[in-house]
Amino acid sequence: MNYYIVVDLGATKTRIALSNSEKILEKTVYSTPKKGDEYTIAKTIIEAIMNQWRDLIRDVRGIGIASIGPLDIHSGVVINTPNLEIKRIELLKPLAEYFRKPVYIANDAIAAAWGEKHYGDARGVENYVYITLSTGVGAGVIVDGELLIGKMGNAHEVGHIVINFDSNIKCGCGGVGHWEAYAGGNNLPKLLQYLVKTRRYDSELARLANSGNPVDAKTIFEYYRRKDPLAVDIVDLYIKATAAGISSVINAYDPELITIGGSVFLNNVDILYEPILRLVRENIVTGLPEIKPTRLGDDVGLYGALALIVNPPVKLKKIQSRILESLGVEY
Repeated sequence: MNYYIVVDLGATKTRIALSNSEKILEKTVYSTPKKGDEYTIAKTIIEAIMNQWRDLIRDVRGIGIASIGPLDIHSGVVINTPNLEIKRIELLKPLAEYFRKPVYIANDAIAAAWGEKHYGDARGVENYVYITLSTGVGAGVIVDGELLIGKMGNAHEVGHIVINFDSNIKCGCGGVGHWEAYAGGNNLPKLLQYLVKTRRYDSELARLANSGNPVDAKTIFEYYRRKDPLAVDIVDLYIKATAAGISSVINAYDPELITIGGSVFLNNVDILYEPILRLVRENIVTGLPEIKPTRLGDDVGLYGALALIVNPPVKLKKIQSRILESLGVEY
């Protein structure tokens, strides 16, 4: 049997799976290393693959990687990622050199859109956007059946749309007023600290934060469900920012369908989905597309990576095949 190895590299979790051309067969999940050098993450991916599927490597036809960005698709390297301390991550070359197999890599949200096109609800859809609301915010866009990639592979960094030009809220990338600054899981604790410093709250969550205890996105949504006033304000900003971002995406790309994934959204669909939808309807100039949670769930990135290696986008294959050729790897 022919197999594929597929990798979904996130800022929080790394998911790796063994697949055939149609579906994921087995997978492993671990915490993405936060510190190290530019090869640390590639080494952990190689170790995980060998520990899990060493005996099947000879039958693996290739490796697909859906990665956090920004990404330079011409080198297969993650550059200056805002949500990890490791700012440069070598991926394509070390994996291709070690396994001597074709490797294709794209931004995780771009890959997820390609995965939805081949394995999810976007099959047969010509104009489509996938949006991820997770540690960060990103998108993948298909217009007239073509996957948008861009000069370096970052055509869809929508998390850095400026939704408030007069903002003091700083994004992990260093910019201010970005969608991701208000809705990226990594940035929500920073948003909490900003609100605590600039407003008065009678709030258990505020007292928890001021006591020095760590507060993450999951904790904030837990306190929202308890109607904590600080958590309510944070989630309100999250909803408004995300509605503004999605409205901008609709106005820019005119999609027929949007699916939304990412852990923060998928774990809080009951809180976020309807309020975001209501605000989006008020702020678009084109027709409202169908908007719904991805049915591929947490595996959307893995299916994106699978689509990259089984049916690589023409532009991506053309660019990255040059790297494979320079390494003497058949593709």
